[in-house]
Amino acid sequence: MKNPIKFHFPYFLIYLVFVLLSILILIASSKAPIHFLINSYHHPIADTFFKYITYLGDGLTILVVAIILLFFSKRKLLMIVLSGIFSGLIAQFLKKVVYGPMARPSQFFNDLDVQLYYVPGVDLHTVFSFPSGHSTSVFALATSLVLIQKNRKYDIPIIIIAILVAYSRMYLSQHFLIDVFVGSLIGVSVSLIVFFILYSNKSLQKTEWDNSLINFGTNRN
Repeated sequence: MKNPIKFHFPYFLIYLVFVLLSILILIASSKAPIHFLINSYHHPIADTFFKYITYLGDGLTILVVAIILLFFSKRKLLMIVLSGIFSGLIAQFLKKVVYGPMARPSQFFNDLDVQLYYVPGVDLHTVFSFPSGHSTSVFALATSLVLIQKNRKYDIPIIIIAILVAYSRMYLSQHFLIDVFVGSLIGVSVSLIVFFILYSNKSLQKTEWDNSLINFGTNRN
């Protein structure tokens, strides 16, 4: 098995840049001024774009991809499903059990009596801010999709989409940068762990795992 991080270097390089920039910003300032700065830049076109691209971070997107993979490979299907489930469970455990009802931007700034710009038509949540479930989900899906395919030309488009979805959570004032950042770490880390288990475990190396779950008389790798 090739080193997936080395093989998909473009994807992981851009993600590394995203991580380092996030860390530098978080060190330089607290979450309130960071979010207020992000919130100060808005445009009607951006409002519409981020309002809809954020849905790619829903669990429904993982479900759709999983259904498609029913026709291709059981191993790839497991990769998408397991990375999505385990990363989601970790994010929800942290969100609901460990950190509890932490205020999201709308509630946080309302308590400070500071007015934010809100995109029209967006249903704002007020609590359970940390970490971002959408960011966890989209980075788990993006990393899984990159790892299960052998064409590096998709690396850059996929990571850009993942980052845009993560940014949408801040643009829509659903999350702070720290929420998005940690969510992305969970998604990427869990996907890598699941990948190494599914693709390096000797008991799972039988070629039957690379056949489709729904078979119409031909096997697909």
